[in-house]
Amino acid sequence: MRLVIFSGTSEGHALCCFLSARGARADVYVATEYGAAVMEPMNGITVYEGRLDTAQIAARLDADTLLIDATHPYAAAVTDNLRAACAEIGAVYERLLRPAQDGQNCVTVPDTAAAVAWLNAHPGRALLTTGSKELDAYTAVENWRERLYPRVLPSASVLTKCEALGVPGAHLIAMQGPFSHEINVALLRQTGADILVTKDTGASGGFAEKLSAAQQVGATALVIARPRKETGRTLEEMQDHLARTLGLAEPVQERGQSLPRFPLFVSLAGRKCVVFGAGNISARRIGVLRRFGAAVTVIAPEDRAGVGLTYARGYEKSDLAGAFLAVAATDERAVNQRIAQDCAAQGIPCSVADCAAESTFFFPAVCEGSGLTAGVVSDGTAHGRTAAAARRIRAVLEDMDD
Repeated sequence: MRLVIFSGTSEGHALCCFLSARGARADVYVATEYGAAVMEPMNGITVYEGRLDTAQIAARLDADTLLIDATHPYAAAVTDNLRAACAEIGAVYERLLRPAQDGQNCVTVPDTAAAVAWLNAHPGRALLTTGSKELDAYTAVENWRERLYPRVLPSASVLTKCEALGVPGAHLIAMQGPFSHEINVALLRQTGADILVTKDTGASGGFAEKLSAAQQVGATALVIARPRKETGRTLEEMQDHLARTLGLAEPVQERGQSLPRFPLFVSLAGRKCVVFGAGNISARRIGVLRRFGAAVTVIAPEDRAGVGLTYARGYEKSDLAGAFLAVAATDERAVNQRIAQDCAAQGIPCSVADCAAESTFFFPAVCEGSGLTAGVVSDGTAHGRTAAAARRIRAVLEDMDD
């Protein structure tokens, strides 16, 4: 079966990484130069750039094609074209979802036109975080040149479009995300905006960070609702589905390697260790880290295991500042993966609870006694024996105390 992916999200990029690591081949289509630029070279992944209509999409498919729609949840017209092309050719269509998030304390409108109408009825400055695609629609806002501060990608084509529309240079914010809570707060304060216009871009799109920033500065969050409710598979579900459907082998690092894991013992006294998530797994990790003197920062939307939160919110990249190590143990696969990627970029050791392949250190079963400390980890093939081995080692250490 031939695999074709139409990508425009971080989930699409993550799926390509997953497939490449397992030796799969796929043709990947992205709409823009920016979309192509963020797709680093991967074995087996061939990237094509450019917008395609239904006929052009159909010409690239056949009846033996499995098409994965990993486009943005607001790109409804593209999804319609992909579905229509698959139906015409007889290709299999699968939707890769970016889960929606509940927005509290915000104003929700159905579309861009409604957002413009709302802005016309409510005076004030607005930080636009909806990109450049529909920017021309906002020129219908009264006194828009004085009131609006668009945040867009720093690409030549986007900046040319903004110049053609007449966006004042002093009001144009050209930046590439992801954007933390702190950056959103700073931009709201810098521009003096009391309205933040956004879409429900999900966890990987920084939606929570936008809402929390608006709440902190007392700005109104104006949210454009998703164009439709969709069914499909989450990233983790899609990975499992493709692994079964295509018979993909696990990458070497997940099957276990011939080289053992080196047991490195270091002092955690006073060192910043960040744990993302507050469930049962996190609680065990936090207990161990605190016992060894770490300065533990715990970040999660809610404290399910009663561990004591440092910040009651989702992950932000700035949380990693000054961290000695991190633990990614949230309930969302995409968030854990993003934490692992950000840690790798900054050289911060990270233990990922739901993916050993993304972990750069492994949390051991800790055994203590008689002034000795031992740690037991699996080589990736013997998880069930780890606990049993740890119990026997603890018994030996306890006997030495007698």
